[in-house]
This record gives sequence, C-alpha cells and structure tokens, in this order.
Amino acid sequence: MTHAALSQLGASSGRERLCVIAGLACPQLLMLLCQFVVGMTDVWAGGRIGSAVQASIGMITQCQMMLMILCMATVSGAVAAVSQSLGAGRLDRARRYVGLVCAAGLGAGLLLALICAGLREPFLWLLQTPEDIMPTASVFFNATMWAMPGHYGMTIGAALFRSAKSVLLPLYVGMGVALLNVIGDLGFGLGWWGLPAFGAAGLAWTTCISVNLGALTLLGLLWRERLLTRVSLPRWRWARRGAVYLFKVGGPALVTSALWQTGYLVLYIITASLPFDSVSALAGLTAGLRVEALLFLPATAFNMTASVLVGHCLGEGNKAEARRLAVTILLVGCVSMSIVGACLWPLRSLLAAFITPDPSVQEATVAYLSYNFASVPFTVASVILAGVFNGAGATVYPMWAFSIAIWLVRLPLAWLFGHRLWMTASGVFMAMLVSQVVQSLTLAWVLLRRDWTRFAMRRTAVHHD
Repeated sequence: MTHAALSQLGASSGRERLCVIAGLACPQLLMLLCQFVVGMTDVWAGGRIGSAVQASIGMITQCQMMLMILCMATVSGAVAAVSQSLGAGRLDRARRYVGLVCAAGLGAGLLLALICAGLREPFLWLLQTPEDIMPTASVFFNATMWAMPGHYGMTIGAALFRSAKSVLLPLYVGMGVALLNVIGDLGFGLGWWGLPAFGAAGLAWTTCISVNLGALTLLGLLWRERLLTRVSLPRWRWARRGAVYLFKVGGPALVTSALWQTGYLVLYIITASLPFDSVSALAGLTAGLRVEALLFLPATAFNMTASVLVGHCLGEGNKAEARRLAVTILLVGCVSMSIVGACLWPLRSLLAAFITPDPSVQEATVAYLSYNFASVPFTVASVILAGVFNGAGATVYPMWAFSIAIWLVRLPLAWLFGHRLWMTASGVFMAMLVSQVVQSLTLAWVLLRRDWTRFAMRRTAVHHD
C-alpha cells in the first residue's frame, strides 16, 4: 500500500478498509506460519525422540522468550516511531530510527548470548529443571543462547519492514528459514534420508544455524531496499533525542515483556512441581502452547497490522480513522477466530495425538486445549488491542493490564488450583482462562474510555529530523 493510498483511509468505505487490513494481515499470517513450522517441527521431532526432549524444548523455549524481552521492547518502539514517521512523510527520520533500532537490538542480542552461555547451570537450576531431563535441557540451552542474535535480528528486521508496509520480503526469508529447519530437524535430528541422527543436539543446532542465516539475510535486504542507509547512522545528538521516544514506548513494553515472560516461567515452575505426573503435565503444556501458537497466528497478524495502520494514521494526524481501524480489526479478529476455535473444538484429541505419541502427554494436551479454545475471544481481543496501543505509542496500558492479569490473577490461581484444590494440570489451565478474561476486558475499557491517541509523536516534531 502506498502512502497516498493510506492517506485516503479516512474517506474510505468499510469494504476498502477491510481490503487494506487483509492486504497487510495475510502475508504476515503466512510469515508467522513459517515461524510456527519451525517451532512445531522441533516439538514433533522431539516427541519422536522422547518426552524428555519435548519437555526440554518447552522449558528452554520459554527461557528464550524471557531473554527476548529487550527485543520485543525495541520492536515496540521501532514500529511506533518508524510507522508514525513514514505516516508523517519524514523518510530520513524513519531511516535514522531504523539504524538506531538495529544497533541497539543486535547489540543486546549478542551481549545476552555471551553472558547467558556461561550461566547455563544456574539458569537450569532456577527453572527447577527435573533431574531426568537435565542433560537434554543443557544441550538445548547452549544452542538457544547462540541463536539469540539471530532471533533478535529476524524479529527486528521483520518489524522494520512491516513498519514500512513491506511484508513480502520478510515472508520469503521466513519461508527459507522454515525449510532449512525442517530439513535439518528431520535429517540431523531423526536421521532421515540417510543423514547422521544427532538426536536432541541435531534439533537444537539446526534451529540456531537457520535463524542466524535468516537474520543476516534480512539485514542485507534492509540495506538493499534503502531502509538502512548512511543516513541511518545519526549523529550522537540526534540519537540521544530520537531515543527518547523509543524509551517512552519501549520502556513500558519492556516491563510488560519482562513480567509476562517471567510469569510464564513461574507458570512452568508451578506445572513442573505439580504433585502428580509433573513431566507429562509439562510436556502437555509445551505441546498445547504449540497448538495455541497455530490457532492465534491470525490474531498476531491482526496485532501487527493494527500497529502499523494505527501508527501511520496517527502520524498523519488522523485520530478518527485510527479509532475506526482499531474497532474494525478488533471485531473482525474476534469473530473470525471464535469461529475457528469452535471448529477446532472437536479435534482436540486428534491434534494432541499428532503432536505426541505418549498417552499421558496427550491427556494433558487435551486438557490444555479445552481451556484454551474456550478463551479464544478474550485472548484474541488482548492480542489485537496490544497491537493497537503499540502503534499509538500507548504501551503503558498493556503494561498494566497484562501485569495485573498475570501476577495478581493467573499465578496465584494456578498455585491454588494446581497445588491445593484440583492438584492437576487442569487447575493451572483454568487459571490461564480466568486471567485472559480479566486482561481483555481491561484493555477493551481503555480502548473505549481513554484517550490513547495522545501518546503518538507530534506530526510537526521537526527536532527528530
């Protein structure tokens, strides 16, 4: 979509608005599907090796997500700053933000890899890793840490292209990474096609290599497409001033990501220490989260689309259209995904059987999916509204909503239901459902009752150019 086309959104019909949303959301959905294939292939191949491998993948993946919080905060600031700058027609300012974000994000990813690679045992101890999966978890932790620069690079690169409404190039790169990962997992993990089967190590290092190659490719494409140029290396005076808005948006996003991911780590610890069948429950949670990731790919695509379109509209000073787009995306996403969730409800057992052959893990996975499918409208609403507020720079609202839902609702209830009342994984999963209801209703109230557009950059803020 061109800048001129976007500027006409305010006068567009509802049908044209839906076409704009679909044009951005569909390629992003396909790219997210590629990312899902990477994670699902790891879990599926791991299940063929053993439940200990599946449980290890779940724990280390959650640890990786915790370490991605700096990246997600940087992406939040980048999407808001770059999309609003382009919406205001300030190309050089957008390029300077691209350079600033790339330098900060990649530097953080490399620094984390160097620090955490030497702290493997303390991390695994902190995660309450069961003794029988410790060797496997150690292999995955080591490879995941060295994949951290690649994860940072791919996430930031895709976000910068998305902010410029260029969604096809990241899609092609994501497809290539997914293909490499599938070939490596099946070949070097399971020994297909006569290749040497390295088991868990083959799965772990395949992902590490593929994501690092993908990150390098995206950075090269940013340069080729002139989003990253010599202008992207700003003087220190501009970088200091330009970083103010990144911190304004990224600061609350950092807090949100930190509390969210550490909350999930605590949830894993609660699950891993359940009185009965803790390893099966942990593997079931891991498998269920993979199915959830597939189900909510469209919601995440709507989240990304909302961030970009709302950011461009506010960059143009068109607050009314930003609000209309937010409501439209919210309604379309919740209705469509609720229908999908209802259609998948009868297939819970089949989905669990596809992911894992272990009957006890299948039972835990079905329990997770039952509560997860019931929470679809609320979870989708939370994901989409977080994107709306991110594009507006109003990340303080998701920070409070998510923090309250996780730390004051989900975790206390998970411990109460899982360790005292039900004493099964179903108690943990019920707590997740309740927290999603609280979270989504809080954000919906903010959308309708608060002036969230006031957090956007002023269109005439020439001191950033």
